[in-house]
Amino acid sequence: MEGVSASEIARFRRVLATHEVREVSIEEASLSYCVCGGGARAILTFAGGWAGIEALYDTILGLEERNRMVVVDITPFDDPSQMGRAVNQILDREGIERVVVFGQSLSGILAQLYFRRQSDRVEGLVLTNTPGPQAKGNRRWVMPLFNLLPFAILKPLLHRQVDRLADVETELPPAVRERRQFAQAILDSMLDRSFTRERIRRILELVWRFNEGGDYTADEFDGWPGRVLLVSSEDDPYHEHALRLSSTLPSAELLNLPAGFGHMAPQIHREEFLSAIQLFINSLPP
Repeated sequence: MEGVSASEIARFRRVLATHEVREVSIEEASLSYCVCGGGARAILTFAGGWAGIEALYDTILGLEERNRMVVVDITPFDDPSQMGRAVNQILDREGIERVVVFGQSLSGILAQLYFRRQSDRVEGLVLTNTPGPQAKGNRRWVMPLFNLLPFAILKPLLHRQVDRLADVETELPPAVRERRQFAQAILDSMLDRSFTRERIRRILELVWRFNEGGDYTADEFDGWPGRVLLVSSEDDPYHEHALRLSSTLPSAELLNLPAGFGHMAPQIHREEFLSAIQLFINSLPP
């Protein structure tokens, strides 16, 4: 792969070779998930939006040494309650009572869908560059338009939207540039391979249900003992959402990564990003 270091390819292959993806039948659906790592706390995160479990290889490698990681592919679901029940059954199978829920961008929406319905199983929530719910975000014309558009037009439109979020205009150090090129190549490959009309419909339905819930209310999480970490940067497209979430979610703190890298700041400043998450997890009450 041109412009990509052999060491980065080796890291990715190491995850594929050593991290078993398990298949289970839950809620009348075939579900894929991966459990790895070790530590006192478990981190729950989600795949199945634009890409699969393997797309999270960098996050897995960065956090699994000191935490148990649970990565669930929610591709089969378009109902957040059904999704939450399925995730809970996986946690029960693995003997995990409570989790720190982590989500970035689209998986941050999935994280909030789970948290809003299953906060009793959540001891911490980490949201990175992700929007908050807003009822006005739902447009009645979206699903009719989705149903009308030929897939040959729809797929490249969505592909371009994902690519736009990944654009970084600032010059990157060579090592970071190679890492980003590899991650983008992996994502592009998965989008080309796994984008189907049905998969996109399920994502849109989950996002609709997310927005339908509206803003969080002051008393919605009364008595919840956990805390929230919001990670953003001033030039991220969802920074205004992070500011709003910092005032509506309980016990929330906001970390701003350096600007200049837009939606990709957590990947560019990987060590600072992962260290902040680990410090947050370590600070949670026992």
